[in-house]
Amino acid sequence: MMRFERKIVDKTVNRLLNGEDYRSEIVNNINAQFFDFSVNFFKEIVKAKLNSNSIDLEWYKENFITKGNILPEDAAIYAGMNKKTINNIHGSATKEIVLNVAKSNFNYLSSLINELNLDNNEKLLIQIKITYNDISVELSLTESLLVINALATKKLAIRGGAWSSIGKKVEKPLMLKLCELCNIRKEQINSEVFKKDGSLDFDREVDFKILNKDNIWLRCEVKLMGKGNPESADVIFARDTNIFIADTLSEQNKKQCLSNNVEYLELKNHSNKDIINNFNEILKKLNIK
Repeated sequence: MMRFERKIVDKTVNRLLNGEDYRSEIVNNINAQFFDFSVNFFKEIVKAKLNSNSIDLEWYKENFITKGNILPEDAAIYAGMNKKTINNIHGSATKEIVLNVAKSNFNYLSSLINELNLDNNEKLLIQIKITYNDISVELSLTESLLVINALATKKLAIRGGAWSSIGKKVEKPLMLKLCELCNIRKEQINSEVFKKDGSLDFDREVDFKILNKDNIWLRCEVKLMGKGNPESADVIFARDTNIFIADTLSEQNKKQCLSNNVEYLELKNHSNKDIINNFNEILKKLNIK
């Protein structure tokens, strides 16, 4: 899963508070991580291929699937699977399960490619040549397909982890920066993870609260959602939200907020000045100093 560096979070927050689309920052980070993985993968392939005496796929299996120092999640990627998918299928992602699935999937892919008999197909030729420190190795069509499949699996894993993590990584820094810009004192802010009153029949986590002049903690919810997924706004009703902040809101979202007495702040396509002014208006309405 993608681990967001502080500078990426800061850039994303800055874009949001200037009404700009934040997605380019995430895409750039996904590509940077993927290219870094690819370069290192190719280096390891050269080393593995040169140190192997086998002419079949055993060199790949020994160095990228069953080698003792390979992390289970990496072995899964090299075998064309990712840890999250394995967990979804088997209901668990222990080291033993992940490694067993990696071995099994590698064997399946190898047999599938062999059944296609692609290496003997004179009409199709794919040959990857990798040169590292003036040393070159060439991969057959079968080997190339396995490498390409591993790269595709890694790109999907990085992408999935990035988009599922971005909201959680940015929510608190965004709220803290917004509160700072609007001169809300630190003692009026609670950014710990907490839940609704225990007397209720159900609890929903919320990540941010602001104290108003009446000494009432008001609940804030942030969602980096687009107009294409309005159902994401439903969380504000499940969590008894007082302030809802979103990248983009549809007209239906806005009507829902108004009808449920939820104050909302839309960020995209608004200037930094407008965003701050709009948030200050919300603070006044809710009696927040």
